[in-house]
Amino acid sequence: MAHSPDIFFMATPGYLQEHFWRGPSRQRAAALGYEVRLNPREAPSDPADWADLLAGVEALLTTWGSPRLDEAVLARNTTLRIVGHVGGSVATIASPALFERGVHLCTANPIMARTVAEWALMMTLVGLRGLVGYAQVGAGGDLDWPQRHTNRIPEEATVGIWGYGDVARRLIELLRPLGFGRIAVCDEYLTAQTAAAEGLDKVDFDCLFAEADVVHCLVGLTEANKGQVGADQLAALRDGTTLINCGRAALVQEDALIAALGEGRFSAIMDVFEAEPLADDHPYRDLPNVILTPHNAGFGRDAYYLGAMLDEFGRHFRGEPLQLEVTAERALAMTDASLMRGR
Repeated sequence: MAHSPDIFFMATPGYLQEHFWRGPSRQRAAALGYEVRLNPREAPSDPADWADLLAGVEALLTTWGSPRLDEAVLARNTTLRIVGHVGGSVATIASPALFERGVHLCTANPIMARTVAEWALMMTLVGLRGLVGYAQVGAGGDLDWPQRHTNRIPEEATVGIWGYGDVARRLIELLRPLGFGRIAVCDEYLTAQTAAAEGLDKVDFDCLFAEADVVHCLVGLTEANKGQVGADQLAALRDGTTLINCGRAALVQEDALIAALGEGRFSAIMDVFEAEPLADDHPYRDLPNVILTPHNAGFGRDAYYLGAMLDEFGRHFRGEPLQLEVTAERALAMTDASLMRGR
């Protein structure tokens, strides 16, 4: 067996630990000759307790619920070389101290992004075809024959995407073969040169909502953009447009969205909500022009997240280039879970 660095998985005993440390992850660890120590404690409330657990760790696996890796948590560690996040956004665990120490930070977000992008592609076509207006699903909805001619084809449609992160880029890859007439993107990190090279139309925020036939909210949630989609943007949506949110619910002002949907001009497809699970009496449930899914757009490849991080550890300790590393700038642009209600 190859020498195993000291690898510690921070997930506390219970669902997350069991969910990620299973089948494919165990098999990948065995193939690499790695031993993974599992956290034996419930989540410590004192950073000093975390510091004790991390003493001597060389490679650290984090996930949802892991603490920010600041000087207090890293106080007893002088050996950490790489962190692999078994999840998506690293905004809640990354800190200046981590990057100042020269620690590499990787995430399984690109793997999750592929799954989310597949959901987003499916819903793009559902929206473009106006399915919510005429389809019957089981015993719900009405089979509306007069509305069956409302389908729009990709060649004549504009897909608008707010954000240019991992999910957005994956979605764009999936959209290209369908020959969409225009893919418009709004993102402060997308340069005009990159947009031109990729065949994208870089637009400003308000234009995105006024010009697209399908609008995706895929930007990371930050203090700066929380609630940025309000009554003005929703009023600008053209009749028949579909708003799709599998990013973060808090990007859109909920009261404004409920009111605008009540007018019946456009439809919405949502996988994320301000409070989850969605309450039985939530107004969304009574609207005929919505499709709701239970925050599962990213489910499917999660059994492979931890193994992918172990592969990154292997590359690092063999002196090979990393494939899933996150820069400090990128980490700050990702979703900050502390801004989400109930998180």
